[in-house]
Amino acid sequence: MKRKFIVAFALSLLFTIPYTLYPSYSYAQQSQGIELTSLYQIADADALEGDIVVAGEKGLVRSNIGFDPKMFGVIQEQPLLVYRTETEGKPVARSGIAQVNVTTLNGPIKYGDYITSSQIPGKGQKASESGYVAGIALASFDGTGSQEIDGPRGKVALGKISVAVRIEYAELTNPRVAGRIFGFVGTAFLENISDPKQFGNVVRFIAAGLVLLLSFTFAFLIFARSIPKSIEAIGRNPLAKSTIQLSMLINIILLVITGIIGIVASILIIKL
Repeated sequence: MKRKFIVAFALSLLFTIPYTLYPSYSYAQQSQGIELTSLYQIADADALEGDIVVAGEKGLVRSNIGFDPKMFGVIQEQPLLVYRTETEGKPVARSGIAQVNVTTLNGPIKYGDYITSSQIPGKGQKASESGYVAGIALASFDGTGSQEIDGPRGKVALGKISVAVRIEYAELTNPRVAGRIFGFVGTAFLENISDPKQFGNVVRFIAAGLVLLLSFTFAFLIFARSIPKSIEAIGRNPLAKSTIQLSMLINIILLVITGIIGIVASILIIKL
């Protein structure tokens, strides 16, 4: 194992020398990744060079949602250096500089913008809010003169730019935890709205949440009003203590039943 590591390190050092001695050599390699990559089995037969892949149940497949937390890396057909632990598969860059397929789905990309996954399989987009990203753009892309492909909301431009790959959670617009939660919920909601098949699921979850919220709110309000009055009644009329306590017990049982009904109704709404 140590011998393999030493060989890999020596090779990477060897290939780094030209960049140090001859800076212009780096421009000749712009079409290639310049970091050490490894071979991985790609389960998605339609995945192309430059596509962002994620770790799924079937293996590495193209990403198809924005800010995917399972982003694994970027396919590079001709990286400068490959560490081969297997004989089959495709090189996947998980760090360093790589050529990434991007679109203008979330607007034009500027140098320094964060790049994340999108709803277009395998293709990246500009990240305009906090979430998981694939890296930072090292070039601009506005779609001028580029190929157009179908997006979830119409035609978008497709191109390829250099990206400094580093998969991480980037805090862009929501420094507070509450803002981050609402931003995540909003993004997930909009993505599901754009997919008609998922719209019904969104409506069901909202309805279930409202039913649960109303049932617990009703139970809490009744409990907050009845219990203090019952205690006050016991203080005024100690002889009726047993009757009042029985009434309190019945109210508590009814409140618990109301909460259980709300929970069951929510579950039934979700499963329908």
